[in-house]
Amino acid sequence: MLIGAVSKQTGLSQKAIRLYEQQGLIRPQRIGRYRHFSAADIDLLLLIREARALGIPLQRLKAAIRYQNQQPDWSTLRTFLLQFRGEVEAEVMRQQQRLQQLDHCLSSISDCPLLPAEKI
Repeated sequence: MLIGAVSKQTGLSQKAIRLYEQQGLIRPQRIGRYRHFSAADIDLLLLIREARALGIPLQRLKAAIRYQNQQPDWSTLRTFLLQFRGEVEAEVMRQQQRLQQLDHCLSSISDCPLLPAEKI
């Protein structure tokens, strides 16, 4: 499949697809001047699009994408995504703790007898 069709199928611009190739994230086959994308390339582009929407930096994706026999190593990508999920969960926990601290602080202010009621 050529880049125009891949762009339509993935919703990525041709410029983005070329950038991902330049960064080493995808490796389409070259025949003459044209890039030919396989089904695996398209699957990887869709994964990259979703990962970018989740805020995963390109450099981290690049470090996670490995190839075996010209095909993406999906197990390595799965491991990376599970690790990233753990990082997101840890961040959610930190934010929940911050909310609890804020609630405690607000509760303390509300219960303070020294503050006039109209200031609260």
